[in-house]
Amino acid sequence: MKKILLISLLLFSKIAFSQVSDSFTDGDFSQNPIWNGDVGNFQINTQRQLQSKGQQIASQTIYLSTSNKLSLDASWEFFVQLNFNPTATNFVRIYLTSDKENLKGSLNGYFVQIGETGVNDGFHLYRQNGTSVTKIINGAQKVRPNANLLVAKVKVTRDASGKWNLFTDITGGNNFNLEGLVTDNTFKTSEYTGVFCKYATASRYNQYIFDDFKIDDLVPDIIPPNLVSAMVTNATILDVTFSEPLDVVSASSLSNYNLSNNYGSPVKIEPTASANVHRLTFEKEFSSGNYSLSVNNIQDKKGNIITPNSSINFLYVKPYLAKYGDVVINEIFANPTGSPGLPQKEFIEIWNTTNEYILTQGWKYADQTSTYSFLVDTIKPNQYVILTAKADENLFKSFGKTIGLSPWPSLNNDKDVLTLIDNTGKVIDKVIYSDTWYRDELKKKGGFSLELIDPKNICKGIQNWTSSTDNSGGTPGKQNSVYGTQKTNEIPKLISASIIDSVTVQIEFSKSVDSLSAVQLDNYSINNGVGKPKSSIVQSPDFKFVNIQFSTAFTRGIENTLTVNNVNDCAGNLISPTANSAKLFLAKKIEKNDILISEVLFNPRASSVDFVEIYNNTNQKLDLKELQIANVDTKGVVANHKSVANKSLLINPFSYWVLSTNTSNVKQNYLAQNLDNFIELPSMPTYNNDKGTVIILSNSVVVDRLDYNAKNHHPLIKDEDGISIERVSFKADANEVGNFKSAASTVGFATPTYKNSQEFSGEMDYVKLNAKTFSPDGDGFEDALNLEYQFAENSSLATVNVFSDKGRLIRKLLKNQTIGTSGNLTWDGLDDNGGKSAVGIYIVSFDVFDLKGNTKRFKNTCVLAARLN
Repeated sequence: MKKILLISLLLFSKIAFSQVSDSFTDGDFSQNPIWNGDVGNFQINTQRQLQSKGQQIASQTIYLSTSNKLSLDASWEFFVQLNFNPTATNFVRIYLTSDKENLKGSLNGYFVQIGETGVNDGFHLYRQNGTSVTKIINGAQKVRPNANLLVAKVKVTRDASGKWNLFTDITGGNNFNLEGLVTDNTFKTSEYTGVFCKYATASRYNQYIFDDFKIDDLVPDIIPPNLVSAMVTNATILDVTFSEPLDVVSASSLSNYNLSNNYGSPVKIEPTASANVHRLTFEKEFSSGNYSLSVNNIQDKKGNIITPNSSINFLYVKPYLAKYGDVVINEIFANPTGSPGLPQKEFIEIWNTTNEYILTQGWKYADQTSTYSFLVDTIKPNQYVILTAKADENLFKSFGKTIGLSPWPSLNNDKDVLTLIDNTGKVIDKVIYSDTWYRDELKKKGGFSLELIDPKNICKGIQNWTSSTDNSGGTPGKQNSVYGTQKTNEIPKLISASIIDSVTVQIEFSKSVDSLSAVQLDNYSINNGVGKPKSSIVQSPDFKFVNIQFSTAFTRGIENTLTVNNVNDCAGNLISPTANSAKLFLAKKIEKNDILISEVLFNPRASSVDFVEIYNNTNQKLDLKELQIANVDTKGVVANHKSVANKSLLINPFSYWVLSTNTSNVKQNYLAQNLDNFIELPSMPTYNNDKGTVIILSNSVVVDRLDYNAKNHHPLIKDEDGISIERVSFKADANEVGNFKSAASTVGFATPTYKNSQEFSGEMDYVKLNAKTFSPDGDGFEDALNLEYQFAENSSLATVNVFSDKGRLIRKLLKNQTIGTSGNLTWDGLDDNGGKSAVGIYIVSFDVFDLKGNTKRFKNTCVLAARLN
């Protein structure tokens, strides 16, 4: 019989997983496919057919079998020729399925048998269970033209439900007739197919002929394979599952696979125990992340090619054991009432601060009364996850990944303890919060969340938490509004150190410092035997101030040095090595007459303010923190005490300091020689324009007292507004008659922070020129005439005129004006009309007189010169 076989099928179909096709045109049955069994009892005849050649003796059984795994949804076709009349002792079986390779013994399967008692044999389908056989389709008897020749083509089908159909064409063609049908699902799998020949008559040994075996899918497979899954099985291996077994050649081609994230093609491909799974090995280890595997040019066993650029995405989570702080409680919405833009329901937010995928199955989130256990879940790198009550889950999903918890560990408004624990019981994060952390009384009342400033922050607790600044009230699912606000390169500095009492110092830093470093006693030391403190307390909520207390008291009058080391801010910046020390001085106690009232402005101009000037009358530094200023009430009792300084402020020996409620105003209205010697008080005792009392106290003890009166002013002054009264002598009592007088007009009617214009000098009177010659030509050298004066008596009036050498009045420098006990005057060379005076000799006449009518005149001659051209 002519046999047709496609070359392409010969190349790969014969070794296919589930197909058999053999027409023996290759003249061989030992390959493509391989037939096993009684191979010596069969041959390929000259017609290229499989033919028996058993022993020519009676009662023989011979067989051949080949691999076949098709059983359901399958079709079998074969050609058979018997050159004798088959009987019950000379028959053939064609096994469609068998679980055993040896068809002579016990097996489970199905076969078609030809041969029975009678002349006209039928074609029947049998089921064999072990050694027991059962006919399940009984084919009709066939009448053959030649009883000793049987030629037939047989076709058997079985669908997925187990329905069998048996067809035959007794002419050997393809015009099949149905012999019968039956449904039988006793056996659904197969390992082998084959032929079984039994003859009792010796002459039948070579009369069995077979050809055109074809076992295939019942319905032709035209569906290409597709990717089902990809799973990482170890650091470099990826198991890829397809929808069906693949052609080995295409499945093993490295270039047919490409993995994203720069992994490229695998370096090795191996089969696995599952025919649908192929194992890909890559050169470098996988890291956690999302991947996409692309596949091209891969075929199934029927040659169907996978869709071009087929791909499958998968997530790989590299095994990672989370450490403390890897996942943090990042935001707490404990009091949602009145929130401006968020659902008014409680939530917390956790944040994966790492670049790792973290599995949270078996983790627990708890407060002090209830606990929730996480189901299977993963937190992506740097992902925020919102935790809320199960009933409120949908309210927060628009903000980001949300997990609804039941039970929900409800949040207390005032304080609570929240803990995040991994599946081994290890604490991953713990927050013990309080409503003081809001640092804002309005936000504390509700509607705003608490936000973590920086999970990597050195500072903890209230120093690393604050209320949200977001307009909605919080930032669920995104970066906190206050994140990183403490990150700075600014180095903390020691601003000041003030002695609170004999054993306590308050330190002020330039910025908030880490409380844990600030309470370390070894970080502080004081020289002169004082040593290290015994306690340290950081002042919240700003954490800029630290109070340290020592066992050894400070000695008054001795300067000490405080040194601070190893204190850092929340960003980890250590205190500046050039700004880490401060001088400490515990001044001697202020006693009577140590601090004296030096000057008082009690009747300021409309745009100005009162001030009181004090004077350190000792040769030691004194601490103004111990000082108060006061007045008296209507009964004459000391009243309205005002502290001069709330922290240590040293006044140097013989220096002047001014007290006022508006020091800038004083500086604008008067010449101040020592701009740092001002103290601005929130309020001052009232000092009336007509009279009053200024009292200086130290620890409630009166140090000095001035009972002033407008009559202290010079009687010739018509307008007293804006003119201070100055102390004449610090040796005399403040209330001694004549010891306070009007400040001189020549100094601007006040001398804040420097020597009084009316201060008694005790020196001889004089008026002198600093230089006899001057040339007002603008060259910077002796452009003005400088006149210096000094008088023992104060409260004097003066008239100063400039005359030419002919006696003509050129310029009036002063006219009946009050002057101080000492001072300076200048003449710029201009006359009273503003014109330039001529070169020549001039006389400066200085007349001074007091209220008693005593007059003194001083004359000095000068030369107004000019440069020669």
